[in-house]
Amino acid sequence: MRILQSLGLGAVAVVALAACGSSDKTAATATASPATTASSATTRAAGVATTASASTTRSTTAGATSTKVNANSASRAELQAAFEAAGVTNAAQWAREVEEYRPYTADDPTWGRLRKELAKYNIASDVLEKIIATLAL
Repeated sequence: MRILQSLGLGAVAVVALAACGSSDKTAATATASPATTASSATTRAAGVATTASASTTRSTTAGATSTKVNANSASRAELQAAFEAAGVTNAAQWAREVEEYRPYTADDPTWGRLRKELAKYNIASDVLEKIIATLAL
């Protein structure tokens, strides 16, 4: 690990080890070239970032991961998980409400109908924006 830290790759090694879920790779990671280590971590991170069901999409941008879920086809559990990941308070309640007002159409790009329905519950504006940012069609 000290070797990797001196090369500025300590965090990459931790990410690579965490991504593979094993501490057995410490020796292999420590002896790998800097390019191999960085490439390995990037590949593993990309593998996680592209793992998704048909109703969810995960993307990584500048180190932040966001999960978008299809408002029409995601299960309630998928909606709730995405909302929780986005920091939405009362994610279970909002997942039920999003599910209740289906289907959503592409001709409402600002989610006006959903905004109107959720406004009935005196939703905080920051929570509403997190929900909208998490949804896709």
